[in-house]
Amino acid sequence: MNNISETIGWADLSWNPIKGICPVGCWYCYAAKIYKRFHLKEKLSFDYKELMAPVKYAGPARIFVCSTMEIFHPSVPKLWRDEIFNVITALRSLTFIILTKLPENIDRPMPPNVWLGVSMTGPEDLWRWKELQKHMATVRFISAEPLLTPYTMGAPFPDWLILGRLTGHGKKDDPSLDMLHWIYADCKREKVRLFMKSNLSAIWPCKLVQEFPAISPGDRETNKS
Repeated sequence: MNNISETIGWADLSWNPIKGICPVGCWYCYAAKIYKRFHLKEKLSFDYKELMAPVKYAGPARIFVCSTMEIFHPSVPKLWRDEIFNVITALRSLTFIILTKLPENIDRPMPPNVWLGVSMTGPEDLWRWKELQKHMATVRFISAEPLLTPYTMGAPFPDWLILGRLTGHGKKDDPSLDMLHWIYADCKREKVRLFMKSNLSAIWPCKLVQEFPAISPGDRETNKS
């Protein structure tokens, strides 16, 4: 497990029991660059030592599950997911954050200590948010990182929205300040918790908004429909 509180920001730790190059193949994938740069094994494999890493944390902590892998990709064996969710279910004092580009492949109910989100870069991905609404979770969120094209979320709104810019590719794909103001106003009006990643500090002229979902004790026992 890695400490990502200063890099990712919206989670404390990353947990990657599934190793290898993510088969989704996004052109902006930072993890694929890391694998190639350090000549890591690209074939999918399961790391049982890493699987048990969260056990030593008493909590509370926010743990980003499979930060370098699409956990619901068809090439990931169901048995591996079963192993991961067994650990999640057993460690109720920890919050596990799962982010997917393939919500249509979600194959199980979420434990109460899971925050479930979809990744979106523009309006072409809105179907992911609609698909996610079919699944119950204590927190349902959208990660717009990188935010490449403006879009309107529309009701029902997520509990949480993460915003970030594309890094390592220059400024040509940066969101405009007007776009950020518009999204900020939307979140305030609809009471959506907003988290701006630190890479937006060069664009956003004020203190970055870095909010987290407000979770009451009862939310961990009864997932929202």
